[in-house]
Amino acid sequence: MSNVDNILDEYLEFFNQNQIDLKNKFLIGVSGGIDSMAVLDLSIRRGLKVSVAHVNYGLRDKENILEKKIVEKYCAANNIDFFYKEAYINRSENLQNEARNIRYDFFNEIIDQQNIDYLITAHQQNDNHESFLYHSFRGNGINRLKGIAEMNGNILRPLLRFKKSQLKEYVEEHQISYSLDSSNSSSKYDRNFIRNELFEKVGERFPKYEKGLSKSIKFLSEDYLLLNLLIKDVLKDLIEVQEDQIKISPKDSISGLVWSHYFRKFGFNHFQIEKWVKTKHQSGKYIESEYYQLLYDRGNWVLYRKDLNEKDSKIFYLKKNASINNPIHLNGHVIKQFTIEKLKTNIESFDVSKLHFPLKLRKWEHGDFIQPLGMSGLKKVSDVLIDKKVALNDKKNTWVLLSENEIIWVIGYIISEKYKINKSSKQFYKIELKNKND
Repeated sequence: MSNVDNILDEYLEFFNQNQIDLKNKFLIGVSGGIDSMAVLDLSIRRGLKVSVAHVNYGLRDKENILEKKIVEKYCAANNIDFFYKEAYINRSENLQNEARNIRYDFFNEIIDQQNIDYLITAHQQNDNHESFLYHSFRGNGINRLKGIAEMNGNILRPLLRFKKSQLKEYVEEHQISYSLDSSNSSSKYDRNFIRNELFEKVGERFPKYEKGLSKSIKFLSEDYLLLNLLIKDVLKDLIEVQEDQIKISPKDSISGLVWSHYFRKFGFNHFQIEKWVKTKHQSGKYIESEYYQLLYDRGNWVLYRKDLNEKDSKIFYLKKNASINNPIHLNGHVIKQFTIEKLKTNIESFDVSKLHFPLKLRKWEHGDFIQPLGMSGLKKVSDVLIDKKVALNDKKNTWVLLSENEIIWVIGYIISEKYKINKSSKQFYKIELKNKND
């Protein structure tokens, strides 16, 4: 049995070991290079139902044209759906990061439209070696040094079992056309420097360095899985996962290293968490990662995605006898008889003659004022929420209802004195905040 036959068997073994049914639909990102053409051909020879996505970034005109022709011709010969995108990259930005974002946005768009089950990428073993050294030089921890995962959600990387030299042998044995990216020969990019210059020198001194690096990465990956299990067990009684946030009850006995590892998956770095754990906080203090915010709220830590709680300046309108269902469910209508709804903070009534329709609904903002019921002067909405002891995360999801540009109701908490019902009121406007499941 040749090395090429071994590659075919080992490729199939990846799907067997991960219990992935070959009847699923797969999308493969194909650039036209050795690695991606190899994974495409291996998939076809093993009977996978594949579609192909190819992106032209417009950075290497003649090469880009050739790459498209190679991929498109292969797809046509094998009756494969071919999806193509031309993209513009801002050369002043990080080219590799921007290209990756464009590429994966395109992949996800195809996956959604075509109901595809898995994405296959062409990362191979030497990519793992480059990533390991790159993150080592940057001073990253085990989460980066553990290498690229063979399977991450619906993303599959079956070529991580093979060296570049094996894949080159495979495509040449089967006479598969491929292109060479001239930018890969430039060592101005860090990863190219590691690949083109560092590994060449290392190979002269340590001929079996590829095998050694692969073993080290495997051990680190196993250690990382064990570490996650141990930390999950240590923190299990301190963490409460809620619908849109995680509530954490910190204990002094828990090491900052444990918290650092836990919060790393939410984008926080070691130094942020180390400082956070050591500092005594007042309610309202917070730190941020790219997508998450961690805040201190009366002895607890609260973690949530920032996009769930960012201020939404969009205004929604409530007509006189109508309802709105989003972003919250409000039902408003005029009534002739008024009855007091005792202890129901979700139902309020106002004097119709004082209102200007349609009413406006929006998130509360710093600088908002209301004349609270029973008071002669204005009060900041932020102070109202403090007085009501509203939790910090709930504050961020508080809505206000306005007549023209005056707040008549901090929904769920207090109405305005100016718009209340009095003895001279003849018609009443009743508004009910309903649960979305009602």
